[in-house]
Amino acid sequence: MTKVVFGFIIVLLIIPAFYILAETAVTSQEPDLEQITERTRIRQYEVLDEVGCTICMAETVYRERKKSGELKKEVLTSRRIYTEGEDKRYDEYLSMSINGKKLSREEMEKEIEDDEDDKNEMKMPLTPEGEGGYDFYLAGNTQFSGEDVWIVGFRAKKEEDGYVNGKAYITKSSYDIIYAEASLAKIPRLVRDLKISVTSMPVGNYWMPEKFEVDLKIKLSFLYYKRITIEETYSEYELNCDTDDSIFERE
Repeated sequence: MTKVVFGFIIVLLIIPAFYILAETAVTSQEPDLEQITERTRIRQYEVLDEVGCTICMAETVYRERKKSGELKKEVLTSRRIYTEGEDKRYDEYLSMSINGKKLSREEMEKEIEDDEDDKNEMKMPLTPEGEGGYDFYLAGNTQFSGEDVWIVGFRAKKEEDGYVNGKAYITKSSYDIIYAEASLAKIPRLVRDLKISVTSMPVGNYWMPEKFEVDLKIKLSFLYYKRITIEETYSEYELNCDTDDSIFERE
C-alpha cells in the first residue's frame, strides 16, 4: 500500500506547477474551463524542461490504528528523493524506525523489499499517463495560500485502476496547481475509504510539493477494519541540480 501512495507522490513531485510571468495581453474576461485546463496542462509539460533534476528530503510518518483508535504500528522514515524528467526517480533511504525501534540497514532493506509488491502506477489528470481519461468541471473560486484560485474538479471517465476523482486549486495568476485532493475512481475490494491530498509551497520561482497526506480504511472483516494515515513532508529542495545519471540505475 505504501508504494501506491509513493506512486501518487512521484507524479506530483516530477510534474510540479511553476511560476510564470503575467501575460502581456491582459483581458478583463476570465478564461473558460477549457482554457484553464489547457493552459494548466501546458505548464505541467513545460516544467519538465524548465526544472530538470530535483533533490529533496522527505520525512514520512506511517500509522496503523485499530477501529478503537489504538495505535498498532508506527513507521518513521527519512529519505532523500532524486528525480529527473518524467520517469527517473531514486529514493535513498537514510533511516527507518518501527514502533520506536531504529532498524539496521539490513532490516530497513527487508522492509523496503517487502513493499515492492504494492507498486502501482497512478494516471493523474493533466499528465501523459492520464491524457484523455478525465472530465473536468469548474467548482468555484476561492483564496488559498494567499492566492486567488479556481477550483477545478476532475472525474475519471472509467472506473479503472490508477485513475482518481478529485479537485485541484489552480492559481489565476500563473496556472500553478497549489493544492489537490483525490480519491481512487476504482476502490479495491478491501478498501473502505481513501482520501489523498497534496499541498505545495513556493521554492524560488516554482511551486513544489510541501505535504502529502493519506487517510485510508481497510476492511478486515464484516465488523472490523484498520485505519492507516500517512503524512509526508518535503524540504531542502535543490532544483536543476547536477546529478550523475548512474544514481537512477541503483536497485
